[in-house]
Amino acid sequence: MHIKTCTKRGLTYTFQSPIKPHAYTLCFIPGFRSDFITSKKSQAIYDYATKQGLGFLSWNHAPQGRSVYDYYQDSLLLIQKYKPHYLIGASMGLWISLLIAKQMPIKGILGIGGSIHFTERLLSELTPQQRTNPDYVWKRPTVYDPNGYYEIPVSFLLESRKAIIHNFNDIQCHRLILVHGTFDQEAPITEARELSNKLSKYVDVSLYEIDQGDHRLSSPKELNIVYEKLEELMT
Repeated sequence: MHIKTCTKRGLTYTFQSPIKPHAYTLCFIPGFRSDFITSKKSQAIYDYATKQGLGFLSWNHAPQGRSVYDYYQDSLLLIQKYKPHYLIGASMGLWISLLIAKQMPIKGILGIGGSIHFTERLLSELTPQQRTNPDYVWKRPTVYDPNGYYEIPVSFLLESRKAIIHNFNDIQCHRLILVHGTFDQEAPITEARELSNKLSKYVDVSLYEIDQGDHRLSSPKELNIVYEKLEELMT
């Protein structure tokens, strides 16, 4: 992977042009506090694209981003420049993928442990005093950070309300596949089922549940399923 920097927002990103003429470009959108450079899912999609002669685009969300809406706006800069055909959204990346599909046509979206509006769920875990105080910084326990917690400003959660999707009738996506683990503790499987239900009124969507799968879905067996569903999406 050749790492670049977008000077306008200081985004760290990578782009690889398709090798085959008229081949598609895949775009991997990472989740909250995730790094595409070290992500097993990102590497797997990159390897798949390279072997198939496809293009590949991914980036890290700007550390100075004040909300999911900011992340979405940053994403548009690269999406509009490189015009990928398929979006692969991991966790929060699915939320951003859907926001993008409301702005421009996308051939297909693959959600991996996808989570939309998770900021509202996090707000509900706080006390009334905490969730209304934009200066409060929550040290939320997590197994995904070496410190054992994420520092999450309440201001980030509140500002992310600008990114809430109130309707899905203008999603410009030919097909959408959701891959989700039944043991996902960060984005419960019930949320994936509810989202699939809502989307089914407007787009061709299917939900594939991985028995006992967690939020990351990064084991060799789980990544093989991701490959299968990606190929299914593009056929």
